[in-house]
Amino acid sequence: MNTAAPVLPRPDTPGYFASHWRSLDYFNLYRLTLAVALVIIGLLFSDSDLFRPNAGERFRGFAFAYLVIAALFVLGIRARWPGFQIQLTTHITADIIFVIMLMTTSERLANGMGLLLVISIASGGLVGSGRLTLLYAAMASIALLLQHGFSILGGGRGMDSFFQIGLLCAGYFAIGWLAHALTQRALRSETLAQQQAEELALLNRINALAIENSPDGLLAVRGDGVVRHASPRALALLGTTRPIKPGITRLDALSSELARLSHQLNPGMAPTLSTPTAQLRVRCIPLSTPDNSRVLVLEDQSQAEQAAQRLKLAALGRLTANIAHEIRNPLSAISHAAQLLREETQDAAQARLTTIIENNARRLDRLVEEVLTLNRRDRLNPIGFDDAALAALIDELRQTEEIPADAVIVSMNEPLHFQFDPDHLRQIVWNLLRNAWRYSRKQAGSIRFGARSLDGVMHLEIEDDGPGVSPEHQEKLFEPFFTTDAQGTGLGLFLARELAEANHAVLSYVPGAGGARFRLRRHGGE
Repeated sequence: MNTAAPVLPRPDTPGYFASHWRSLDYFNLYRLTLAVALVIIGLLFSDSDLFRPNAGERFRGFAFAYLVIAALFVLGIRARWPGFQIQLTTHITADIIFVIMLMTTSERLANGMGLLLVISIASGGLVGSGRLTLLYAAMASIALLLQHGFSILGGGRGMDSFFQIGLLCAGYFAIGWLAHALTQRALRSETLAQQQAEELALLNRINALAIENSPDGLLAVRGDGVVRHASPRALALLGTTRPIKPGITRLDALSSELARLSHQLNPGMAPTLSTPTAQLRVRCIPLSTPDNSRVLVLEDQSQAEQAAQRLKLAALGRLTANIAHEIRNPLSAISHAAQLLREETQDAAQARLTTIIENNARRLDRLVEEVLTLNRRDRLNPIGFDDAALAALIDELRQTEEIPADAVIVSMNEPLHFQFDPDHLRQIVWNLLRNAWRYSRKQAGSIRFGARSLDGVMHLEIEDDGPGVSPEHQEKLFEPFFTTDAQGTGLGLFLARELAEANHAVLSYVPGAGGARFRLRRHGGE
């Protein structure tokens, strides 16, 4: 069974649009209607005194020919060949020729038939966007003057009728100029409207991209609680995965607590809202619409706090980088003086004070070094690591911290291959190893390292046999300057996580284990 070929849309001629061809089609429909009317007149009145002697048959023949030509024009419009301007000029020329020929058959119809060219000239100017309108008026005037001149030579008219013909020709030019002016004005308005539509579409795209990529969630809500728009970020912050139907879904279906708050919100207020995924700050922006619509802005407080902390640490890092030498030089002098005092003193009380000086000097030096390391987090020089290199790094750091060999168990049952900055990986593992040893029972097998590759992702875990991290402290583990050790700086885990993120890795705490367990994950091929 043969299937019909799909109908393809006709291509537009360059420089012209579908609206031009549609207008040309309507113009030709007028021509067909006029030709049918002329044929009917020729059939009904060909034998009357309306025409010159023996001219009725000629009128009917011209009318039939005009009808056939108008029908053929339909085929050209449908095929859109030849070009638009060629077809329009051909149509106007045919109108002029046939109207002039029809005028030669009847003195009584001549003046009225001449007025038909006014419609053709005006339509040609409007359909053709003002192009060649005055040319059409000139062609019609020349043809009319020639017809009238031949009519005078044949004795059908007198010289006094030239004034009437002159007025008709002037009318052609007036109509042509008017059509040209109106068309140019319409084109300017159309161009302006097109530009404004494009700018509006661009603005809509920009707004859509801004909403889609905004770190804050945006909800447009009517006064009756119906959601008009909800950004994906807003749905994620509210912890809902169900799709919404704009104009149908109600706000209380997304969050009953937010729906309750929305009725109490006024500009300037920013209450907090707890959701399963985040702690939010809610702001209201009225839209001043008849339906009392407003925009609810959902801000993730944790992200704002993290951004503030990073700004603070960045400023601290720049400050420390500028005064590092000014701090370290006095520190070196203090440490050296404390060592001299230790060598010379024999008193136990002075020895204890000297130890306090040395410990605090080392703590301050470590604090400066950690902040400087944080300031250099984006200076990456990744190299390839395998299981042997990772095991060697762990053993080197174990010796540096003077941890017994039997206290650290390293388990790697499969080959590993991943990329990491060596200084950053050393700092991360060193921080985790030092914390694990500090809080462990300090016995054989107290610290366990495990490394494996799962679906192309490297997993490195370190676990101790200490008391673990209390639930209230787990959310603050990676916050800067948070520590439960009086001798700690509170930057170790924060620094480790920042260095991991700089290497496109993730450092996280794994709850539920007996002691504290941390996991470092990174794609091996990156």
